[in-house]
Amino acid sequence: MVTTLEVEQRTMRVEIGQRIREWRLRREMSQAEVARVAGITQASLSNYENGKRDMPLSTLLGVAAGLNVSLGDLLDLPDVIVVRDSLLGRAVEQLQTRVPVGAVAEAAI
Repeated sequence: MVTTLEVEQRTMRVEIGQRIREWRLRREMSQAEVARVAGITQASLSNYENGKRDMPLSTLLGVAAGLNVSLGDLLDLPDVIVVRDSLLGRAVEQLQTRVPVGAVAEAAI
C-alpha cells in the first residue's frame, strides 16, 4: 500500500522535474548541456526531469547553477537564497569582514 508521504514525495519529484525542464527550455539548452555543467549524465537529468529518481541536493545545486537559476526557482520557493558560492555570497562575506563604521569613528578620536 502506498502511503500519503510516498505520494507527496512523488508529486514533489515530478513538480521539480517539470520546473527543471521549463527552465532548461527557456534557456534553450539541451539536457546534455545542463548535465555536463551539473556533473551528471544526460540520462540522469532525463530521469530527474521525469520524476523517476530522487535528486540529491548537491545535484540540484549543480543543475540550478547549470541553468543559472536559484534553488528557489527550482523548488518554487521564492524566499530561498543560497549565499555560498555566489556573487551575493561574496558580497556578504566582504561586508562581514569590514571594520564596523563605529569602530572607525572611535579610532579617529
